[in-house]
Formats: sequence, structure tokens, C-alpha cells
Amino acid sequence: MLKLLVFLVAGIVFGFYTDIPKAVVITGFLSLLLLLGFLHFYISRTLSQANYYFGLTAFALVFCIGVFAVNIKKPGYSSRHYSHYIRGGDHIVFVPIKQLKPGIYHHRYEAEIRKANGHKASGKVLVHIARDSSSKTPAIGYEYQARTTLHKISPPRNPHQFNYKEYLRKQHIYHQLSLRSKDLFLLPGTGQTPYTYAASIRLRVLTALKAHGFGGDTLAVINALLLGQRQDISEKVYQDYASAGAIHILAISGLHVGILLLFLHFLLKPLEQLRYGKNLKLVFILLILWSFAFIAGLPASAVRAVSMFSFVALALRSGRTADIRNVLLVSMFFLLLARPAFLFDAGFQLSYTAVFSIVWFQPVFYGCWKPKWKAADWFWKLTTVSIAAQLGVLPLSLYYFHQFPGLFFLSNLVIVPLLGIILGAGILVIALALLQLLPSFLAEGYALVITSMNHLVSWIAKQESFIFRDIPFDWRLLVSFYLLLPALFFTLQKVTFRRASMLLMAILCIQVAFVYHRYAASVTDKFVIFHRNRDTRMAWQQGEHLTIYTREKDLDPDDAVLQNYTVSERIQSIQTKIPGNLYEFNGQQLLYIDSLGIYEVKGLQADYILLGGSPEINLERVLYLYHPKMVIADGSNYPSLIKRWKASCKKEKLPFHSTYEKGAFILNKK
Repeated sequence: MLKLLVFLVAGIVFGFYTDIPKAVVITGFLSLLLLLGFLHFYISRTLSQANYYFGLTAFALVFCIGVFAVNIKKPGYSSRHYSHYIRGGDHIVFVPIKQLKPGIYHHRYEAEIRKANGHKASGKVLVHIARDSSSKTPAIGYEYQARTTLHKISPPRNPHQFNYKEYLRKQHIYHQLSLRSKDLFLLPGTGQTPYTYAASIRLRVLTALKAHGFGGDTLAVINALLLGQRQDISEKVYQDYASAGAIHILAISGLHVGILLLFLHFLLKPLEQLRYGKNLKLVFILLILWSFAFIAGLPASAVRAVSMFSFVALALRSGRTADIRNVLLVSMFFLLLARPAFLFDAGFQLSYTAVFSIVWFQPVFYGCWKPKWKAADWFWKLTTVSIAAQLGVLPLSLYYFHQFPGLFFLSNLVIVPLLGIILGAGILVIALALLQLLPSFLAEGYALVITSMNHLVSWIAKQESFIFRDIPFDWRLLVSFYLLLPALFFTLQKVTFRRASMLLMAILCIQVAFVYHRYAASVTDKFVIFHRNRDTRMAWQQGEHLTIYTREKDLDPDDAVLQNYTVSERIQSIQTKIPGNLYEFNGQQLLYIDSLGIYEVKGLQADYILLGGSPEINLERVLYLYHPKMVIADGSNYPSLIKRWKASCKKEKLPFHSTYEKGAFILNKK
């Protein structure tokens, strides 16, 4: 199974980053399928090497399946994809299927297109609905019609910024549309979809809980814990859980589903006394698990967890002890087969890595000490599970988030043992609230438990000394550390010369990666013009030192653009200066024309001209005076002026770089 999974993953990655014609993939798939059948029925009876060729053909077939599985979601493979019908000012019929975390000015949804300009269509888009006090938000699962223009997702405008366009592309979302609520028209007779039923159940639950006094952060956490909806969690609470190393608690994951499976396995045990009772019990367990995931809106974390524990339930039904490694591999294989985009999902990577790490390392860590007291033994097991999980996800956490919570074991030691009680009590509270039988003491007691959990997490998150932030970590270090972990595991199991050599080679790879990064950072010399709204910011990086040209007196320490840049570029020192009008870099001169509009400098030969602060100038005259190689306009200019300047440069056949459209402008030392 491991080999098949490796070839499936390779096929998905290859298919995602290449555009192979549909006919080629289908022809290859059918040819390999015929060859596989031929090898199985004929050659296997006559040649001793048949198994070898059969295996190669099977692996190639799985690789081809991976390529096809990811490509079938691309617009070029589907004649019904909406992108074939849009032209601007389009009539679109869409169905919101998932509510995302709202922004400051917009409600955000993931939606499926049903029609585009009268044509039946398919495909997913991102929908932004402007927020105002009088507007009503769209209901999940209902069809809406609107006349709008679909825009491509914008790429990141600054270096090392999160690439939201690439993230959505991996979810097969390529366009977005922005609407006001009054532009939406609900189509009658719609809403009979699974999404609608799931959303209506969640709404009934939340309404019942609100009627019994639940609200604020308490209700938001309950909504995440039991209904899988995290969009209402405040930024502060979310950051507290992340800093405390307990963010996994706020998503329906293997921990939640595993507890639910154990509870159902115990609760439905009497059914085993009936004829076909074991089969009936299995059906009930699978039905309840998938209903739980369905009500939660089928988030990726819930689908992963329920899929994995469905295989565990099947193994329990067969009467055999499930080998968790095989269960993981089988669930991964079928999940990726059904939804190849999961491979690029950080949650998918983190959850499976954590479980694999627990399976590998927890027995090793647990064997280091054997407590005599049962209570101490129980806490030691929890500690080793937590440490093993964090060891597995550490490289991915540093790669994605550049921080590591040092007190993760404390939050997990306190919360995880109580999570089963919290989930069980939560289900009871919801059931009684829906039946209008929830006593006030139980509602108040459960609210107190959730509030106390939030306060504990907040206290742990405030221990700043134990939170390691701004750790530079790229793909080279990621690969190196994941070479180290299996080498470390096998060496801890049994020390041999070969395994010790593998471990030393992995350590050497990490050292080489660190040395490379230090060297690359030390020789870097570049000039950057960032994209910022209503402000001009330039920076000159020389090795690990950064000089920032800005009119701001104090730099905002929470500035995400600056923070991402300094962490990724391994900046050790920062200096700020007031912007001047002339810069010389690598033998080239850059003239900065600000809002004052002063540009005449005697004897200057400007190679680049930067326009900032919407200067009222005659650009044609500036171009005639300096004959620059390129004109750059940053985000501090009015869009109307940028449009006019772009037309002037086009007329003169001169390159024009707008940071609105192309992002930050970077000059590298040759």
C-alpha cells in the first residue's frame, strides 16, 4: 500500500504542475489497464519475471490515475466549466456551499457555479458580499442569480506574502466575484440540497443555544468544537489557541472522531447480542460518524478523520486488531483518490504527520520511563503522545507559521483528558436545548467549562517567553528535517552501522541547508519597492541588514508585510531613513517623484522613475527629459492617474510597472 500511495502522490503532484492533454492521459490510462490485464491473465503463467512487470505496470497505472484525478478538476478538462462562458458583465447562477471567515468589509463564501450566461456550468468561485447594517447574508445551499464580472484571484503583491491565489488554485478556485446583497436574487424553488439541510441543522442548534444564554467567544468555541464552524471565532481567541499549541482542538479532527468512535463502540455493544448485530452496529457507527461530518459541513479535517476511523471501525468489526499504519495508508490513498486537493492542504499534512509520528515515536518515548503509579503512568502516556505529535508536525509548523509553542504539552495535558467529557456534555447540552429541556444549571455549568478552557488557553498564550516566533524555515530545511525523523526512528529502534550512517547523513543535510541559507543571505544585495496603499515604502537589503525608506516615525511591529520579509530573508538589523528623491543602486539611478512633483535634476540620467503620492506632473515631459528604462507606480497613487501613466508609457513603448497589478518591484544586483 505504501508504494501505491507514493505513486499516487507523485501522479497528483505531476498532474497539478503540468498541463497534459486529456486524450493523452486517457490513452495512457487505458493502455496501462490493458497491459495490466494482459500480464495478469497470460504472461504470469509462463514467465518468472511476470510479477516484476506486473508491479511496474500497476505503479504506472496508479501514477496515471493520480494525474487524471487532479487534472479532471481543471477548466481545460471540463467543457462545462464556467470559465468557457464568461466574458464580463455575466449572468451567473451560483450556490453558496461554505461560509468562510468574514473580512472587515465583506462576508465571504465558497460557491458552486450552476449557470453562466444561460449555459449549464460547473466550477467553484470565491464570493464577496459587501457588509452593511441592512444587508442579509446569503443562505447556504440556495441558488442565487446575479449580474457581475468574475475577476481572477490576485497574486501576492509583496515578497514572501501568503500566496492566496496559489492556495485557492489548489482548491480549484480560479475566480472571485464581489457583490452587494441587493444585487442578489434568490431563485424560487431552490434550497433542496444537502448543504441546505446541514446549514439548517447548524442554525437550529445555534438558535437553541442562544436562547439558553450562550454567546460571544463561548458560543463561537462550541460552534467550532461540535459543529466544525470556526468562522465566528475572534482573532484573539484563535491566536491564543495557536500560541498555546491547542489549535487542533478547534477543528473536528481525529481526536474528536476517535473519542466519538470509542463512545459509540461502547454504547452500541448490546447490539452484538442480536443476529447480524455486529453488522448492524457497524452500520450505525458509520452512519453516525458521517452524519456528524455532514452536519459540520464536511470540512477537510472532519472528512479526513471520519474516513480514517471508518476503516478502524471496519477492522474492529472483522475482529482483528487494526494496524494503525495500514489504516492510515489506506485512508490516505482513498481520500487522495477522491479529493486530490487534500494533498496540498496544510491541515491534511499536519494531521497525518502527527498520527504517523505518534505511532512511530510514542512507544519509544514511553519506554524511557515506566511509572509505578497508574496516575503517573496515565499522565506520562499523554505527555509522550503530545511530544511525539509535536515532533512530527514541528517542521511543517515552522514552514507554514514560523513559530513554535513551547508549552504545547501543558495545554494538551489539561485539555485533552477533559475533551471527551467536554464533547459528551456538549452533545447532551445541544440535544436538551433542541428539545427545550435544558436546565439552567447545566447550561451555566457548561458555559463555565468552555469559558474556563478559554481563560486557561489565554493564560498559556501570554507566557511569551515560551513562544518561539519568527523562525526562518524554507522547503530545503523542511525536506532535510523529514529525512531526519525516519532516520532517527529506525536508529532508536536498533542501532546499526547503516542506520547510524543514515542518521548522520540526514544531520549533514540539515547543516548544509543552514550553511547555504547563511551564505545566500550574506551575499544578497537588492532594492525593493513594496506595494502599500496610500504610502511609499522602499528598502535596500545588504546581506542581513535592511535599510527602510519610509515617512513613518515608528515601524509597526505587527506589519505583516515587513514581518514576512524580515523572517524569510533572515534580516538581523533594520535601519529607517526618510525617503530621498534620488537613489543609486548597482550603477543605476532611480528618481523618486513624490506628491510635490519635483523632478528636474541637472545632469541626471535616470534609469528608473518611481511615481508615488499621486504627483500632478506631465509624464510625457518627464519621459522626454530622462528617457528611462522603466516607469514604476506604487500603491500610494490614485488608480485614475496610474491608468493615465500606463497609457502614456504604452504610447512611448516604455515598460510600466504598477505595484497594483504586478506587485513589488525588485532590483537585484547583477
